[in-house]
Amino acid sequence: MPRPLPSDVIVPTETHRVQAMAEHSLGELNESTRRLPRSAMFALCTRLREVQNAAQLSGTSLDMSEVWTTKLLLERATEGVGRQEDVLERHEAGRVILAFEHGADRIADGAVVDGDLLGEISGRLTGRDADTTESRLRTQQSWLEGTSPGQVPILTPPPGAMLHSGFAQWSTWVGAPHPLPRIGKIALGHLNLALLDPFEGTGRYLPVIYSSLEMVRSGLLREQVLPMSSWLDEHAGEYHEQIRAVVDGGPIEKWIEFFADGVRLQARAQLRLIDELDSLCEKLLDRAKGSPTVQRVVAGLITAPVTSNRALEAMYGMANRTATQVTRHLENTGVLENLGGKSYNKVFACQSVLDVYALQTPSPPESDKAVFLPPAN
Repeated sequence: MPRPLPSDVIVPTETHRVQAMAEHSLGELNESTRRLPRSAMFALCTRLREVQNAAQLSGTSLDMSEVWTTKLLLERATEGVGRQEDVLERHEAGRVILAFEHGADRIADGAVVDGDLLGEISGRLTGRDADTTESRLRTQQSWLEGTSPGQVPILTPPPGAMLHSGFAQWSTWVGAPHPLPRIGKIALGHLNLALLDPFEGTGRYLPVIYSSLEMVRSGLLREQVLPMSSWLDEHAGEYHEQIRAVVDGGPIEKWIEFFADGVRLQARAQLRLIDELDSLCEKLLDRAKGSPTVQRVVAGLITAPVTSNRALEAMYGMANRTATQVTRHLENTGVLENLGGKSYNKVFACQSVLDVYALQTPSPPESDKAVFLPPAN
């Protein structure tokens, strides 16, 4: 059973410094996203990256274009073209996308990130209906698997009274005021949720979703533009070791520093990504040329690199004939490539933009000593 979440935590000056740096980096990221032509689409793209990387954390490999295509198919199903059940059956990413999008919609409506919301999200992850959050709680023993050879699994609380009381305490704690900086509180909430593993079949997804939503709800970010799972996937071995250290009685501030530093480094990576997207956008606009409508669509590709004629109609309010002409022009100029489908069902990708999102460029070393550190697990 994870130790109860504290109402107060006394941490060293260094821990406060790391938290302050993380929150400052998030503020910079907030401002930088204003430069993007469609920040809401960048937030969607970030959530889809979260889907991809959280799946990787859980042992499932997904291609970014596949995740985007699944999202487009789910949107079509809501419009009556195809059945959602068929999309979910054929595409592994489907339920994870529904879970991330449900959380984003609920936070936009002013919901709090508590046990009830996570219960709703778990239902979308697993496809299991239940009347109450309590009835969704797992009924079997679980454990956190290691990601590197030799890492011992971490046992979670047994189902029943211990799990129910632990999750109830978590749900109350996350909604209460706390003296820690917001990023420190999110770090503790993430850790405790990972150790509780409250719902069957949600694995490593739930702590990632909680952290992403709470950064927005708490005001650290305006939108979900920090794919924390990218950093956690890259540092999966150390992530498990840090959790194990807390379970073995180690100082909680080391976990807070690990998490906060990950937030800072991932925010910096996002800032570099936005610069790269700006630069790429200029090149794509020069390559595509064409009408103002074409130029508007090309500029939008940096935040929506997989699209369809139907998606362009919805996003830009254009007729199907215009959308078809635009995608044909962009195919001919090499900006888009056809991922498959015929006529109205074609899906297109801007591979150069997908490549920028896929390349996780490590942060530059912050000292001479850092150059000689071993790579992340």
